[in-house]
Amino acid sequence: MPGGGTGSARISQLDGLRGIAILLVLAVHFLNDSEHGAFGSFLYRFGSAFRLGWAGVDLFFVLSGFLIGGILLDARESTNYFRVFYTRRLFRIVPIYYSWITLFVIVQLSVGGWLSHLLPAQSSDLRFVPLFYLFLQNYFQVPFGSLIWVWLTPTWSLGVEEQFYIVAPPLIRFLSIKTLKFVLLATIFIAPVLRLLVFFFVPGGHDAIYTWMPCRADSLAFGVVAAVAWRDGSIRRWYDSHRRFFFISMAILGAAIPVFIKWKFDPHTLVMGSFGYTWLAVFFAGLLLLCLLEPDGLWAGFLRMSFLREMGKLSYCMYIIHLAVLNLTHRVLLHSRPRIYDFRGAAVSFLALFLTYAIAKVSWIYLEHPLIRRGHAFTYR
Repeated sequence: MPGGGTGSARISQLDGLRGIAILLVLAVHFLNDSEHGAFGSFLYRFGSAFRLGWAGVDLFFVLSGFLIGGILLDARESTNYFRVFYTRRLFRIVPIYYSWITLFVIVQLSVGGWLSHLLPAQSSDLRFVPLFYLFLQNYFQVPFGSLIWVWLTPTWSLGVEEQFYIVAPPLIRFLSIKTLKFVLLATIFIAPVLRLLVFFFVPGGHDAIYTWMPCRADSLAFGVVAAVAWRDGSIRRWYDSHRRFFFISMAILGAAIPVFIKWKFDPHTLVMGSFGYTWLAVFFAGLLLLCLLEPDGLWAGFLRMSFLREMGKLSYCMYIIHLAVLNLTHRVLLHSRPRIYDFRGAAVSFLALFLTYAIAKVSWIYLEHPLIRRGHAFTYR
């Protein structure tokens, strides 16, 4: 979820693409996962239209692969390559993330007993906290619906990204571009096979295919492949002579989205594990490249809308806190799980959305942006 640049001039439409990613995640939790009306009602159909919103995380993965891969490709000959990369990542990710985990510990120890009548909150849940500090939470399950679940479960994808940050820098630093391409393509083909093996042969495999980094490596690899192709100019040359084929392919990929929403919306199913994640990654990589290949086109212009860019800028904090803010706001004010089927529930959900935005805005102004600037004081040589 962290923001970033490409190592050169900032590409504003990518901020907008990140904004779409966070809006998808917000939509699935605020609209689909909330109680949204009786089966067959208008509100039920409206909320269900957003049940593929979890794929916003897949869009984040593709974006992260492109942006981080691009940064590393641009700096691969630098003498302080590892030091600068990890220092910048530390300033960008760790302070906000660790503060959020520590705040959970404080809340659990101080008012956990009072909150337990609103959400299951047991002191024994603190045993999971070290996993979050170590970015290993994506390999374990915390009690569903508990305080620790609503507070920290969205951060599973940060575990995936941090593990990507361990693997990607040495590969990009030490492999030739030709060998790197081979490794990336191998990853794209192996990840779906690994998901099938995990699904059938690992206990709890239906969850593992969604959260384990090796199982999600193809989405990240597609982003890095896009970064390589963008920098060496090969995608531009190919696009110039295959523009029609590109748009036909994107139309076919996009046509599957309504099918996924209607019948295959659960990320833990065999269909999504076998090819669904890869299908989405190809589609998102295409959307990313399109906004670069056609910078004056309608898609790129749409992504440069100030609202989307603002959402993209604030996406890191919003992503981390939104589920806890949504659930706690409903539990405290209405003593119920999130709902949007009546005026009071919808009003409280809107309040939770506003609070999520406001907290993220304050975080950006006073914490994240200053920390990013401090991290970028370290420059590649």
